[in-house]
Amino acid sequence: MKQNIEKLIAAILVFSIGLGSPLMSFAQANPAPTSGAPSAKTTAVPVPPDPNEPWPRVMTYQGATVSIFQPQVESWTNNQITGRSAVSVKSSKGIDYGVIWITARTEVDKVNRMVTLLDLNITKQSFPTLPNNGSAYASALLKDLPWNKTVALDLLEADLAVTDAAAKQKTFELQNTPPIIYFSTQPAVLALIDGKAVLQPTADNFQKVVNTRSLIVYDPKKYSYYLALMDGWMESPTVEGPWTISHRAPTKDLEKIEQGAVSTKSNQPLGNPQESLKTADEEGILPKVYVSTVPAELLVTQGEPVLAAIPGTSLQYVSNTGAEIFFDTSNQSYYVLIGGRWFSTPSLENAQWSYVAGASLPPDFAKIPTYSPKADVLVSVPGTPQAKEAVIANSIPQTAAISRTGATLNVSYYGAPEFLPIQGTSLTYAVNTAIPVIYVPGNSYYAVQNGVWFTSAIPSGPWAVAATVPPAIYTIPPSSPMHYVTYVNVYSSTPSTVYVGYTPGYYGTVVSSSGVVVYGTGYYYAPYVTPTVWVPSPYTYGVGAGFAWTPYSGWALGFGMGMAVGSWCSPWWGPVGYYGWGYYGAPAWGWGGYGGAAAANVYGHWGNTAYAGTRAAWANPYTGNYGTGGRGAYYNPVTGNSGVGAHGENYNAYTGNYSSATRASGYNPTTGNRYAGGAGQVSNAYTGNYAAGARGMDYNQSTGVVKGGAAGTYGNAYTGQSVSGAHGFAYNNNTGNGAAHYNNNTYADHDGNVYKYNPSNGWQQHSGSGWSAPSSSFNKSDADNWAASRNTGSSRWGNFHSGGWGGGYGGGGWADRASGGYGGGGFRGGGGGFRR
Repeated sequence: MKQNIEKLIAAILVFSIGLGSPLMSFAQANPAPTSGAPSAKTTAVPVPPDPNEPWPRVMTYQGATVSIFQPQVESWTNNQITGRSAVSVKSSKGIDYGVIWITARTEVDKVNRMVTLLDLNITKQSFPTLPNNGSAYASALLKDLPWNKTVALDLLEADLAVTDAAAKQKTFELQNTPPIIYFSTQPAVLALIDGKAVLQPTADNFQKVVNTRSLIVYDPKKYSYYLALMDGWMESPTVEGPWTISHRAPTKDLEKIEQGAVSTKSNQPLGNPQESLKTADEEGILPKVYVSTVPAELLVTQGEPVLAAIPGTSLQYVSNTGAEIFFDTSNQSYYVLIGGRWFSTPSLENAQWSYVAGASLPPDFAKIPTYSPKADVLVSVPGTPQAKEAVIANSIPQTAAISRTGATLNVSYYGAPEFLPIQGTSLTYAVNTAIPVIYVPGNSYYAVQNGVWFTSAIPSGPWAVAATVPPAIYTIPPSSPMHYVTYVNVYSSTPSTVYVGYTPGYYGTVVSSSGVVVYGTGYYYAPYVTPTVWVPSPYTYGVGAGFAWTPYSGWALGFGMGMAVGSWCSPWWGPVGYYGWGYYGAPAWGWGGYGGAAAANVYGHWGNTAYAGTRAAWANPYTGNYGTGGRGAYYNPVTGNSGVGAHGENYNAYTGNYSSATRASGYNPTTGNRYAGGAGQVSNAYTGNYAAGARGMDYNQSTGVVKGGAAGTYGNAYTGQSVSGAHGFAYNNNTGNGAAHYNNNTYADHDGNVYKYNPSNGWQQHSGSGWSAPSSSFNKSDADNWAASRNTGSSRWGNFHSGGWGGGYGGGGWADRASGGYGGGGFRGGGGGFRR
């Protein structure tokens, strides 16, 4: 009997979760007899899905109407999730309520924002007013109900935010010494050299700087350095500058070197080589060049700083920049946010920057309204709901099932393997290879490639997929350049398959001791450099890392891709390897929307042969294909176009191929126009103009993007939305998914009590005699948080799969290969680096 009960509850729960998927829902079955006795047979008939079908999900079974309310997450650790769901059963005798609790293994596809629940287990159930706890329904329901186990990630993530999960995340004491921060009121670019410049001989007796992503060439005959910028060259007597436009550069020789460097992906010019450096000089907009051999960042304003007030605070923000620069009128100090860290100075000119700990940040930063153009900085203000949400999102892994035989690894060393100790551990790591290789004394060698652990008895291999990883590896401290591999995990395995996953820490994020997510550990790690080889270590500064947040799309990580940053928009030093993101793992909807870079799938680099298969009924995260999807997005790396399309017939999230859409939006970096056919809105990314849009404002990229993925603010929260819940998240009445919409207002607490909320009666509790005022043990604060999270998750999922503003571009994102010269999308290239 107990087994039948568990099967019944499991079937009901899977039914409820499956209907969270945009491509699976069920209509009510044919009416069954209305007597209290179970019928001999009943059928649940699936119908074409409706992505906007609201909760609760309803089916008719054995003369009763079963309503399954949206599940509530209790915990999510690694790839194991627990939760509970309220269920109502309406029969001729009345309405009975119950609660079910489950555990499951999660398979997460962050690109399509879907989670598949596997190995489902019922840990507890409570249906106190049903005969035999509802067991009479078990066999027939289990026989006829299809098993679909997908649920939208946004629903689970928002629900998890009201638990204590954020407080349980591991935090670290980090290095917070300010980098060199350059400030310019004119167009400017930043090129980083990874330590003292190392020169490599090239053709025609020139020498090239090895340890930089920029293309910098030295002519020993003229004692001059040349830096490739746009379609021309800048010149300087020293590598640090000052740099001026070169009118007598040995152009033919330099162009040969440039062609070779670009073709081997070793170096790139700063900016768009299709843009004229000479014209920029003639028009008085020649970019100023900054070169740094130590960690550095660049702040650029379009002319002198223009301050705009933030209502209800003593803060002002600089409105003519893409950077996060604030001025506090109460203490007459400037504050800048770089990679999640705050730095302060009395003056922007000749500034002396100092680190500001979260506890010392002026209180008014926490008062920035969620509808403010600067609301995304709330994720970096300790104690705010947005900061907590960021910690939650940062803890959710991208997962995969990897074939033990399908994934292979070869490690190349530059010379014989060289190992150095990892401070504070007994481990050592290889310094002269681009792949992280760690030796565990008395055990084996371990290496990580594209989110998968491998092991070998010797450093040269052969390598096999690792089924376990020694715990010592997860003690590697932030002071080590290998710290980022501690965010890659092996969860479990079978003889043929290993279940793996990684959190955004693999891309460089870390939760600081102040409880906020930052980018990078703050430590400078010396690279491995010879006259022919450069193996860079993780960077904290110089890649334009930043975070975005909007009520519509939540938290996101991105990298600089504007004219103010001389870097490529990816953490090229590690997870994505030599070739950068490419189009295998990049989120086609942009770096800043719906997780940005943190939601890219690096497992896409493995291809289909390494994947052991997916259980998701509607999406294949390994090929990226999904058919008749509720939302399509596209990015064409050839033309540079990117955008979203609602109701796309077929879309490949990893290759960028897209067939058709009934409602499309897009971005063309050549013209700068952004458009959305369904909403009738157009904006220009270069001029900042915005017209006929229902959702507010766009971002002006021509001011210089320093914070990468945070390149878009969100629209006016008061346009079609209303603030609700303890967290102040906006409710989108266009998605049809609010806490009280369609009676999706019923919840369960940890003790199995069932509650509902409506504006006229407030919170009520159900008992054997019906609905009444809650008992004295009722926690209204918790209940308000349940409602807020349900609003948030439903709204975000609705925006995502319908191609809304947050999911398309305005929610904080550009396509991963944004390009264009000054005045047309900014500069790119330069600050990163690769081995030769």
